Amino acid sequence: MNTKISQHSLTTFISTFGSYQRLSFAVTAALLGCSAAYAGTESQSNAAEGASNTSEKHQTVSFSGFGYIGYRNDSNVSVSELDTNSDVADGAIQSEAQLKVSVKPTEKWENVLSVSQANTNYQTLSEFDLGLTTLSASTSYAFDFAKLGTHYYHASAELDGRDFLTYQQYGLSAGKLLGQRTYLRVSSDLIDKQFENTPEDAPIRDSDAIAVRSDLFYFFEGDDFFQIALKYQNEDAQNNVFDYTGKGVDLAYTYPIAMFSKPLKLKVAYQLDVRDYASEQDGGIGREDDRHIVELSADYAVHSNVDIKLSTQYGDYASSVDGANYQETIAELGINVHF
Repeated sequence: MNTKISQHSLTTFISTFGSYQRLSFAVTAALLGCSAAYAGTESQSNAAEGASNTSEKHQTVSFSGFGYIGYRNDSNVSVSELDTNSDVADGAIQSEAQLKVSVKPTEKWENVLSVSQANTNYQTLSEFDLGLTTLSASTSYAFDFAKLGTHYYHASAELDGRDFLTYQQYGLSAGKLLGQRTYLRVSSDLIDKQFENTPEDAPIRDSDAIAVRSDLFYFFEGDDFFQIALKYQNEDAQNNVFDYTGKGVDLAYTYPIAMFSKPLKLKVAYQLDVRDYASEQDGGIGREDDRHIVELSADYAVHSNVDIKLSTQYGDYASSVDGANYQETIAELGINVHF
């Protein structure tokens, strides 16, 4: 790819990246209990597809959506938000559907509204069945100096058919093209988590948080690109035991190729999250968590509207709390139909 084409792809990527991060990896991991959250990865896939899309035709109103169904094997079914792991392997059916509408009054101003439903249904451990309903809205404007935006996400999670967690996130973002191959985006968010149906003898986990994230994308001569993200979160819970300061790094490399004249997208990703909880002097227990997650995935477009998705993920969740100290491997195969 020559420089002109690469810059053209970046321009299209910027217009698409405003809809990226419907739920960040941290959000989806929290809501889906460190399962292989397809909703989060799909958002990032949309951003990558925008980077290689060469069409810039302006449409005032456009609709898009997808339906996904897959089977996953989980070596240790868990719910990270409750510091619970079963130490039992199980298979599950993973399904998701999303509908999105984009309204662009002008070429530089875009408004996006989306709704999605994701479900994880285990074969044996039905008490870990998860349902996630997500609503999101965002607006952005591409000024000459940067692309500025604001966004709001609302997610309702159910565990074993009962209300589990209500999650709200709203914030501001700014994106800037640096040179011809680099794109930088920074965002700041306020987060509110409310837990439902908490047993009387269980500690209250409701919390508010402030989060800051910075993503840097670098595009090579081809359509492949590298991403690095730095993230910070300060969470203030009603119970000081769950107060923590979190820092982390996300790394990802995406390499699209052609196989049998069909697009194949390969991706390798790594996530590091370090959490320092409140000390005993501050009403906590001095808990420390280190989370390492490695993921490999392949998306094969068998048709212009049909993809086959294969992924595997290994997580090492080290913690001074027994329930949060475990390892987990997830493998998933599914089919995604989109328009």
